[in-house]
Amino acid sequence: MLLTALMLSAACTDLSDIHPEDEEITSVHSGVFILCEGNFNSGNATLSYYNPEKKRVENGVFKRANDRRLGDTGQSIAIYDGTAFIAVENSGIVWGISTTDFKVRGQLTAQAGTRITNPRYVLPISREKAYVTDLYSPNINIFNPTTFEYTGAIDVSQIKNNGYCSTEQIVRYGNEAFVCCWSYSNRILVIDTDADALCDSITLSSWQPKSIRIDCNGKLWVITDGGYDTDEDVFGDNIPHLYRIDARTREIEIDQPLPTDDANVQLALNRTGNVLYVLDNDLYRMSVTADSLSSTPFLKAPVDKDGKRHKLYGIGIDPESNDIYVADAVDYHQPGVVFRYSQDGTELDNFRVGILPSQFAFSSDESVIPAEDKEENEKMLLKASVSRVFEYMPAPGHQVNGYSVVGDFIHAGATMQEACDTALMHLRNRWSVSLGGQGGYIIAGWDHQVLNSQDDYDIAIKGNPYSYQSEPGIIWVSRDDNGNGLPDDEWYELKGSEYGTENHTTGYEITYYKPTAAGQDIEWTDNMGGSGIVPYMKSWNEHDSYWQDWVPTMTDSEGREYRTYYGSRLKDTHTYVDGYTDEPAFAWGYADNDGSDYFNNSKFRLVSGKLGYYRISNAVKADGTDACLDAIDFIKIQTGQTGWSPNLGEISTEVYGIWDCHYTE
Repeated sequence: MLLTALMLSAACTDLSDIHPEDEEITSVHSGVFILCEGNFNSGNATLSYYNPEKKRVENGVFKRANDRRLGDTGQSIAIYDGTAFIAVENSGIVWGISTTDFKVRGQLTAQAGTRITNPRYVLPISREKAYVTDLYSPNINIFNPTTFEYTGAIDVSQIKNNGYCSTEQIVRYGNEAFVCCWSYSNRILVIDTDADALCDSITLSSWQPKSIRIDCNGKLWVITDGGYDTDEDVFGDNIPHLYRIDARTREIEIDQPLPTDDANVQLALNRTGNVLYVLDNDLYRMSVTADSLSSTPFLKAPVDKDGKRHKLYGIGIDPESNDIYVADAVDYHQPGVVFRYSQDGTELDNFRVGILPSQFAFSSDESVIPAEDKEENEKMLLKASVSRVFEYMPAPGHQVNGYSVVGDFIHAGATMQEACDTALMHLRNRWSVSLGGQGGYIIAGWDHQVLNSQDDYDIAIKGNPYSYQSEPGIIWVSRDDNGNGLPDDEWYELKGSEYGTENHTTGYEITYYKPTAAGQDIEWTDNMGGSGIVPYMKSWNEHDSYWQDWVPTMTDSEGREYRTYYGSRLKDTHTYVDGYTDEPAFAWGYADNDGSDYFNNSKFRLVSGKLGYYRISNAVKADGTDACLDAIDFIKIQTGQTGWSPNLGEISTEVYGIWDCHYTE
């Protein structure tokens, strides 16, 4: 898939100069900061801001808000606690600006009393502590990100080579930080963030680790640029390498040489940390459980009208929408171009920014909440959340018992109560609970009644749908009419957009059969003459089986164990073409479904990304008539489709939390 070759004619203009100075400009709750590094020694670094909802870009926002230039060579940007920290390397400064109005809150500079020379990347640790890596200093500097007070440095014992002893990109995992050592080095440093001290290092086979990320499984991904020619000799192997490293054991699991020789290699991860994007001239992507990076690009760099092939210069993934942002430096002198793509590679927008766009940062509701307000918001979330799980009855699925690389979600030999307790813990922490294939479900309840507002949304449910991947779950509700505190009264389905159409079936039954050997697909039949499998996919989960032993079973006349699920079914609508799966969303009314009722919210601000919203007034009886419920006590969510695809496995609804929309106490 080729990027659009957008080559608008533009002079080498500092875009920050074409707007009035010291403007009053503001951001939106979910926008994109684009740092344009500018030309070295030219002092023309700039900051752009993009509103994805309006498809509008504002260029030169730092100068427009502060009546001063950003500086020389904008290196990196990181957002924390409502502040964007911008390291401007050749100017020796770290700016802190408000993410809402772009005005300067503070600054940290290379001056007497610090060990800062050329700051590269900022990693906030807490409201009192942040780290700054450096191109020349043999130290990681420490400062207070709230007051901007310089507080010390960590001696990382880097030996100078060709004048450099740099530390580069840095990520955190638990109480440790992992730091690339870039110029003329082949080490990853490990920093104890409690003691602020170097505690370990990892030596790579290739030179100059430049970009580093940590995935959902606790694996470090590192890419090197391989070194480059010097005046004296050839330094390094001149070939980028991609590594996967276990952050806990320090074991190198993948060391893959890459075919191109490019100094501007970068890495990015999607929202859930299970898909890796690799920028190496073109853009590649892979599952974090795959054994190697494909040689086929996901997106190719543009070719202009004269046949010149450009190199992509920056990559960022929106943590809410999973939209992909890639930067094209064009000719490295004129304003660059940013392309915005959906996860399937469909171009959504493109726009001009400053010179050499390279770094992206994403603001969200959570990023701009003052830290002192977060504790209260967390308390409200817990009070509004379900407080008990009565049944956790997933159908077979490759995510139900957790990815094998991170251990079991539910431990072997667990009882139903232990499974329910673990599922509740996940829901209240906004972690994933998979319901497995068709019919798999969870039943939960609140410590208070959820009232029917009649004309507003009453229930919020978080899933993980994408524009190309919705796994709709049918929602049921119940009221404790007999007053015993148990979900043993009548259940009512919340009708969605497909209720009563050919895409919806009531009275559906599906039976799964326990496999008899390790690594087998799990077979199923239904009460409509259908049959199929839940595929065994070792690349996703290496457990011997996706059968959950805490879920009760029965035995047929042939001695085969089985379990049957009852409920409703939605028509399978997925497609699989050329290695890619499309699982389109229904219009509205289903959990884990990117429909019109799945949107950003203002109340549950600490819940990253969108939520699904649902009305109790849509509850219907078995005959389809209005249930007329004034309130509910219990909720059940069940996977609604039976499909599967070779790259993603079975369609399985995921739930990350369930809340009462109206709870305020």
